[in-house]
Amino acid sequence: MIISPSRFLLVGITGMSMLTSTVAFSIPTQLHRIQINNRNIHDESSSLIHFSQEDGTSETAVEDGIKPCYWKSPDGLVRTANGEHKVIKGGWKPRIQFKDIKVGQKLIGEKISKADLLGGKTGPKIFFECGVGRINSKGNWQMVSGMLRVAKSYAKPSVVKKKVERLSGRPVELFVHRIYPESGRMEVKLSLEEVEQDVETTTPKFSASSLKVGQEFVGKVVELKPFGCIVDVGANRNGMLHITRVAALYGRYIDKEKGLEEAGLERGATIKVAVHSNEKRNLIFDFTQETKDLAAKEAEEMKRQEEKASASISTQENDSQATDRRNDKEISISEQEAAAWAAYADNSDNEQDNEDDDYDEDEEIEDMLGIGSY
Repeated sequence: MIISPSRFLLVGITGMSMLTSTVAFSIPTQLHRIQINNRNIHDESSSLIHFSQEDGTSETAVEDGIKPCYWKSPDGLVRTANGEHKVIKGGWKPRIQFKDIKVGQKLIGEKISKADLLGGKTGPKIFFECGVGRINSKGNWQMVSGMLRVAKSYAKPSVVKKKVERLSGRPVELFVHRIYPESGRMEVKLSLEEVEQDVETTTPKFSASSLKVGQEFVGKVVELKPFGCIVDVGANRNGMLHITRVAALYGRYIDKEKGLEEAGLERGATIKVAVHSNEKRNLIFDFTQETKDLAAKEAEEMKRQEEKASASISTQENDSQATDRRNDKEISISEQEAAAWAAYADNSDNEQDNEDDDYDEDEEIEDMLGIGSY
């Protein structure tokens, strides 16, 4: 079956703003061969259409009474997510319906000129035409651009400029990151790994006002304050875990941000929390009962270990004191012996002194000279 549409209506969205002009264009003479498989997708009257492309991939659109819309895909050298380069051939291709887009889906896009939002409060952003569209209430096509967050809000302008230049004027391999069905918007990343590493952000946020006291969540510490941790549990508003609850869990004083980090609550830490109160947009968390029980068991175990260590130290001290007493006894015996020897020495000296008292040096000389014999 050969389809040769002549004119189609395209109303485009560039970035976040609607283009006020309506663009009508003709499909070139080179026609696309379309293979139709009669199998149900949404209802009995719909058929899946496969469009064969030059790069071997396929795009699909659902024929549900809406005429297909075509876009001119870019051609040239594209750098893939794994760092390789390949040449792709562009051309007129049918748009993918926004309702059929999936997170992680690969697209080929081209940066839309004069639509950069580099001074945004949440960081610099650029927008890509990547062959996606949606049907409005009047049955007309609207282009859905892919928004790429180029860098963090605190990134240097020179770094942002270089990155934007590298992504301009050539085909870019993109991967669907977030989808916002209500507003018809989507965000893209430059690699599938980036999408997978940011899985939690692909999950739609739920209303914080709907949370009930006692509900438990696995949260992520996103910021530290002198008064506690700011925790993200996936709601559209973050909650607070007050520092006094951390002190109560550990049974010790917590010294502001430094103390929170020492307690293992550094930024990025995953913790289990329960809703303590949720009033007037103030969402307050506490630790779950399971976490408190585990902390109590650990504290009890540490107490037993400390008591055991203290008892061991006491035993060692008693043994040391007994040894000292034995040593003291030995020292006292030695002193008694020393005293006895001293007394003996005194007696010997007295006897020698008595002998010296009877000594007559002149008599000894006389005896040696024989004088005493006269």
